[in-house]
Amino acid sequence: MPVPKLVTFYNGATDIGDRVLRLSDSFPMAQNAEAADVEVCVKMINIRPQYGSDHLKNCKLLSEYSWFVEEVRRNRETMDIEPAIDYAIKDMPEDYVIRPYMIAHQAEVKNMLFTEYDEKETMELFRKEGREEGIKEGREEGSNLLAKLIRVLTPGSKDYEDALNGTYETRQELFKKYNIV
Repeated sequence: MPVPKLVTFYNGATDIGDRVLRLSDSFPMAQNAEAADVEVCVKMINIRPQYGSDHLKNCKLLSEYSWFVEEVRRNRETMDIEPAIDYAIKDMPEDYVIRPYMIAHQAEVKNMLFTEYDEKETMELFRKEGREEGIKEGREEGSNLLAKLIRVLTPGSKDYEDALNGTYETRQELFKKYNIV
């Protein structure tokens, strides 16, 4: 039985090299968290023409698809997405094997490219969610530390008042003074 292999072709706007993507990299381990029971590795191969992948030299269909995506990308510099796709199909060389398919299924091709994965927008969304999650976790941790500190202080004392009303730096000094970690 052949060994299973997972491969994805990359043709995004950022010129990055081939690499192995690991599922576990999408789930950074939190403190005291267990490692995942399953690891999935996917070989990512850059198929942009300027990258010069051997896969493009060895597979005419993949090379033609890569040309098409780059042509749409170039057209997008001066026009909206719909005419960019139309012109890329119209300008496709006559000898391309995928040309008849692209012409016959132009509406589906457009729909696919309209809803294409927008890497930049998605990564910004991940960053925003990560920041929000980090802020939430930081607030929870800070609240827990402050609660621990207040439990060891005498109400009405200077340290108690500083814990409640002091600056971040003042609280950090109190955490150290009372060994609250």
